[in-house]
Amino acid sequence: MVRDFLKHIEMFNVLDDDQLAALEGSFFEKEYCQGEKIFAEGEPATHIWIVVEGRIDLRFDLPGRKTSEATTISTISESGVFGWSSFVPPYEYKLSAYCATKRAKLLRCSRDSLTSLFEKNKKAGFLFMSALIKVVGKRFQQLQSIASPTPIAGIKATVHMGTCGISAGAREVMTTFLNEKSRTARNDIMIESSGCIGRCAEEPNVTVEINGKETVVYRKVNSEKAKQIFSRHLIEGKVLTEYVLPNR
Repeated sequence: MVRDFLKHIEMFNVLDDDQLAALEGSFFEKEYCQGEKIFAEGEPATHIWIVVEGRIDLRFDLPGRKTSEATTISTISESGVFGWSSFVPPYEYKLSAYCATKRAKLLRCSRDSLTSLFEKNKKAGFLFMSALIKVVGKRFQQLQSIASPTPIAGIKATVHMGTCGISAGAREVMTTFLNEKSRTARNDIMIESSGCIGRCAEEPNVTVEINGKETVVYRKVNSEKAKQIFSRHLIEGKVLTEYVLPNR
């Protein structure tokens, strides 16, 4: 039963049996084949998804280019939840989702079904949103743990993708860096994403690490600044002091 499955899922295991029973009819099973797109970045985020079987890749799709594993930001395994952008303004998916295994079975629930329950039961809404925040935080911690402290590539730019950063335009900044890298033959440059560094008023933030040199963090980076950082700092080794985040 869907209800029994939900009892073991983060965000839903905080709800009691009556609340889960009220939601059970709102979940629909969907199956996908490897490489099949579930949703695209920029589409209205109207549903939240749970992986029952298989794995799902969340990727940045570069404009005019075929999707590939190289742009995978995160992989969601069995019992994982994704699509939480449906609860965060402007309610648009920030990444594209693809089936990463031969087959994948998912459960899908609309945001409207959940908010309808929460309007009737404020406590359930509070518990769910509190659990959602923990899941999102854990996701960013996982992304941080993937990053090597001393990259083999020698040059690394990290775009910080916290909620505030994404709202401020970090997605566009990440896309710009990936586009710039795709135009070069430099295999010693690594572009990664990570969580928030706690300077929300200065986001989007980008950290540049070059072996043997001091780490630099840039503030309020947009697409144009990202191009300059890539060409002048990552390629030429020149720090753009006018964009550097000041120390606290």
